[in-house]
This record gives sequence, structure tokens and C-alpha cells, in this order.
Amino acid sequence: MRTRLCLIGDSSSVHLARWAEHFVRENEVMVISDTSGAIPGVRVERVFEMGAGLRNLTKVFRMRRLVREFGPDIVHGHYLTVGGVYAALSGGNRIVGSAWGSDVYQDPVRSSKKRFVLKRVLRKCDLVFAGSKDAEAAVRGLGFSGEVQIVRFGVDPERFKRTSRHGTGEFRLLSPRYCSRIYNPLVIVEAFRSVLPVMGNAYLHLVEHGNMLGEVRQKVKSDPMLRDHVRFFERRPYESMPEFYNSTDMAISIPDSDSVAATVLECMACELPVVASDIPNMQELIDHGRSGFLTRIEPEAVARTLLEAHAAGDRLQEMGKRAREKVLDPASNLTWESNMRVAKGAYGRLLGASGTG
Repeated sequence: MRTRLCLIGDSSSVHLARWAEHFVRENEVMVISDTSGAIPGVRVERVFEMGAGLRNLTKVFRMRRLVREFGPDIVHGHYLTVGGVYAALSGGNRIVGSAWGSDVYQDPVRSSKKRFVLKRVLRKCDLVFAGSKDAEAAVRGLGFSGEVQIVRFGVDPERFKRTSRHGTGEFRLLSPRYCSRIYNPLVIVEAFRSVLPVMGNAYLHLVEHGNMLGEVRQKVKSDPMLRDHVRFFERRPYESMPEFYNSTDMAISIPDSDSVAATVLECMACELPVVASDIPNMQELIDHGRSGFLTRIEPEAVARTLLEAHAAGDRLQEMGKRAREKVLDPASNLTWESNMRVAKGAYGRLLGASGTG
């Protein structure tokens, strides 16, 4: 019997799109979105507007009508303080929420209103997915006593793997996250600038997107050395990222908080050692000095870690291989397919059936 699954979130997000594309293979899937992103083979209804805030509450009646007409077995809201809110208001019989990171780490801390709303959302949830043990603890800390299942936005190791090296003689450092405040792009730029005299022929690659892009650009523009050694690149399609990862030597990702970041797993699968912030979720992925590096989030500490990594020389390739081994280890549960099996099982338990495909 085919299950009807209603997903609520940003349909332009590769994470939500991959989820929908996976489950639509054997089920009926409808996505209610706040963007116009299309998903092959999936019905997408744009009901809400991203960034519209309370104005989106006027669209709840339309959402409830669509949900009622579709008759889903499960309504699943992605990102608890957005899609989770709409899922809780959807009128669905079984509500699932996915914690993506900032929704349980940042939002309830910065805003007492969001904390209140988040707790109300969790009361409506029958099941919550979290990306790590630490994220599960955060959900529990908000008062949720139901089933929490650890499900990550895992990586496809057949798509993401090392196939080539750039062979230019440059040392290329990639920051795969947006130039947004939570990812500390200015800390990365400042640390990189301080180690350039030692690292020499090194280049930092930054994503040309994010709420701090203007500040980062100004920082780079104002420094002649940075202008020559920092390269901005446009956001790339998901399918082209393996080739891009293969053109770099090491990655850096130092968010203030995170669930398990898909981009970090993609880098690891492509045998890129990652310099990551020393937070619980990254500690689950990276063994310092063996498969990558952990650092405090401050320019001096990041600079020391970059120098340590650069000094590793040829050992970086061996570290990259160990990073991929971590991804492939069944005990780590870091691949996309392994996590979808976990999600399927959790859906099935919620339905009291064998699963949803």
C-alpha cells in the first residue's frame, strides 16, 4: 500500500528535494513550500512566502485545505521553526518534525517567542528527526518526550568521491558554506590572511552568497594580499560539486552550531580533510589530526590549525582517505541510503506498518 506523505519546507533546498525524490519512488508525495523550487516527479504547492513572517499565517487556511484534499498519512515539517510550525497547524493526523540545526540551537536562544513556538510545535509532533546526538539532546531539552530518531542528510559516496587532483602547485582551501554569520566567514578570512606569509602559494575559495557577503568582499577588497589569494565562486548545482571538491586540497567549516552538515560529509567523501569548529556535532565526524582538524572559533586558533594542516604536507592525502573511510563505515551511519532506511523505519513505526518505501 502506497503511503501519502506531505512534506513542508523549502522546495528549493537540496536537502528537502532529495528527501522528496527518495520517497516518491514508492509513495505519493506532496511538498508545501515557501519557494517555487520544482522537484522532479513531485507535486509542489507554493503556499507560503519566504521571509513573510506573520503574514504567512493568512495562508494557513489554504494549506489546511490542500492537506485535507491530499489526505496524507504523515505531515512532515522540515526546520522546526518554519516547516515544523506549518506542519503543527496543518490538521494532519501524524506530525513529524526535522531539526536542521539553527532551529534548535540558535532560534530558541535568541528569541523567547521562538522558544515558546518551538515548544508548542514539539508538543504536536509524534516523531522528531535530529541530525546528531547533540541535536537530539537539544530537542529533549526543549521538553520533547516522544521518539527522536537520528537521521542525517547523509552523502552518496558513489557520487562524491576522489577522481582527480588539480595538479597546479597551488594549495587550495575551500569554504563550502555560505558567507553567512553563523559560519564565521570573517574569522576564516582573517585567519587565512595571517598565515599567507607562511603558506605562500595558497588560495581561499569562498561561496558568493550569504548575509555577510558584502562585509567579506569589502575585507578582501581592502587588502592587496587577500585580493590576490581569495577567490569567490557562484553557488553550483548539486551535481557539479564533486568535480569542484576534487579541484581543492582541504576544506574549512567553522559554524557556531550545526547539525551534521551535508557539505562536510561531501568533502570527507571526496577525501578532503576538513578544518571544523570544535563543537559536539563535528566531534562526531572528525578525529583531530587523523581525518581532519578541530579548532576554536577565533582567528588565532584557526590560524594555528591551518598552519598545522599545511605542515602535514603529503599526509593530508592519507587523512583524506581516512575521512572517506569514516563516511563508508556502516557503524557511522553517514551515507544517504543508510539514513533513508532509518527514516523509513521510523515512518513505519509511526504508521504501525512495515514502512513507506
